[in-house]
Amino acid sequence: MSHMARCLRCRNEALTRLRAYRPESRQGKRLFGRASVYRCPDCGVAQMAPIPTSAELAAYYAHDYRAGGRYGSDRADIKRFPHDNLLYLNRGESVAAFLKLHLNRRASGTGLRVLDVGAGFGHILHALAQQYPRSERFAVETSPPCVEHLHSLGVTVFTVPAAELLPTLKNKFDLIVLSHVLEHLPDPFGTLALLRRCLVPGGVLFVEVPNVPLDALTGYPEHAWYPRTDEPHLTFLSRESLRHALEADGWTVSFCDTVGPEYRLVSWLRFHTPRLRPLVLGFVPNRLKAFLRRQRFTESLRVREREPSFYQYGGPRIWLRTVATPSE
Repeated sequence: MSHMARCLRCRNEALTRLRAYRPESRQGKRLFGRASVYRCPDCGVAQMAPIPTSAELAAYYAHDYRAGGRYGSDRADIKRFPHDNLLYLNRGESVAAFLKLHLNRRASGTGLRVLDVGAGFGHILHALAQQYPRSERFAVETSPPCVEHLHSLGVTVFTVPAAELLPTLKNKFDLIVLSHVLEHLPDPFGTLALLRRCLVPGGVLFVEVPNVPLDALTGYPEHAWYPRTDEPHLTFLSRESLRHALEADGWTVSFCDTVGPEYRLVSWLRFHTPRLRPLVLGFVPNRLKAFLRRQRFTESLRVREREPSFYQYGGPRIWLRTVATPSE
């Protein structure tokens, strides 16, 4: 790990320690368990420190991230896709509907070029293809099962690390998507700077991250149902800190608001009970366990086919949805 507590955005070293970082898995206790959560008083960004190295993070995502089904299955159900995962189905369709309001006139033409960084199994790209059938779709993704599935969807996949790849893609894309990726990156704001150069003039950046207001990090009652672990997120952004960071780094933010389920008990129960799944599976016979693991994320969150909260904005909701363009 890098042991310097320095702001990932503005490099300020006078950070305020908020509390200990909350690890979750056995691997996480080794990787994340020695860290704390800090906040930069200058730019408002909250983060963990020390930051794991790139090699440590690569090993974590390869071996531990999806263990027990907590963060999704390691394979796609091709026959049921995109309905194999109702959480991602809803996210993809709501993002596509949202972006239809924010993309410029080029979106109705033949040449819309879309890059999804950290595309996973491609639910967002699939939904965008339904909206824009003649679009060209590209993804940055390194997980072999995801890469295989993206290829089956007709997506061009880059498997090189983003830090090496992005400098070679100057002025290539009309839309860049970062959905629940930014908070996992060891250099999130450096990545945003590289992505700015990848957009054509007038191009659009879409970012969605967890909504983590300061009082959620420090335990105030309004956000009492904020997830009780931090792993594996490296940064924790609020509406104010995300907007400030983007604008200070050369972006014009046209939209930045909360979206999704509200911070309340019912939402917490529906969206975070999968944490209990590994414990429950410990008491299940192996043959039944194998079946449950194949199904574990298909129905795991009990999200409806069209979940209304994915289209609802404002107030204490659990995600942030942002649109920005490079400032001239």
